[in-house]
Amino acid sequence: MKNYILIAATALISLTACSPEGETAEQKRAREVQDSLVAIINDKETSVNDFISAFDEVERNLDSVSIKQNVILMHSDGDMKLTQKVRINREIKAINDLMDANRKKLAELSKKLKRSNTKNAQLEKTIATLTNQLAVKDQELAALNQRLVDLDAQVAQLKTSVDTLSQQGVAKSTLIAERTTALHTAYYRVDDKKELRKAKLIERKGGVLGLGRTSQLNKDLDKSKFTQIDYTQTTTIPVNSKDFKMITPHPSDSYKLDKTDKLVNCILITNPEKFWSESKYLVVSN
Repeated sequence: MKNYILIAATALISLTACSPEGETAEQKRAREVQDSLVAIINDKETSVNDFISAFDEVERNLDSVSIKQNVILMHSDGDMKLTQKVRINREIKAINDLMDANRKKLAELSKKLKRSNTKNAQLEKTIATLTNQLAVKDQELAALNQRLVDLDAQVAQLKTSVDTLSQQGVAKSTLIAERTTALHTAYYRVDDKKELRKAKLIERKGGVLGLGRTSQLNKDLDKSKFTQIDYTQTTTIPVNSKDFKMITPHPSDSYKLDKTDKLVNCILITNPEKFWSESKYLVVSN
């Protein structure tokens, strides 16, 4: 069709080669038709070139999207590092921009073709093909986006698990520390017998008719009336007494007495575990 138009235009140009001054009415009409045809040809060539250029741009964008998809897939395997996440976010933004540009371009082409006075089946077919390719690409990107969402969920779940394990670890450490502290906790009180009985820390038992009775640790004790220690940290118990007597049982080879001729200064615990093995309470009367 384009060739026929060109031939007709050429013929008309030859007919109107004469000066406009001597043209007849028929020649004038022919010249007007020629001008219209040339304008139509130029307009059609411009429109076709615009369509071709737009098609090429959409196809280039789709190729770029595919390349960026592969980049994301390559960097989304396993645990993502911060640099990988930054790169993926950058590629996702570029893909979104390209897809938006494609949609706008195809919408413009469809409107432009509808406004055209003549229908072009080939152009319509090309636009439809590109529109289908765009729809397929949208589906691929939706699947890719879901993969990234799932990966983020896995990372979030992993983080939650780590946090939970950390909390459990802290709880266990706290429990162990508490139990260790309890195991290493001991109590001592150094006082005269009268004060010890008054505080109900000791009681006299045994003997016959009041004879041979000994002071023993009371079963019902008020811990607040003792000095509490961590026996792994405290190995010296001050006594400062002339009359020294241990009410509670402690192995004699687990401690020494720091004393002078008339005064016991303190108890030096040489083996804490053994010293406190029979009783966690030390009661000394002076």
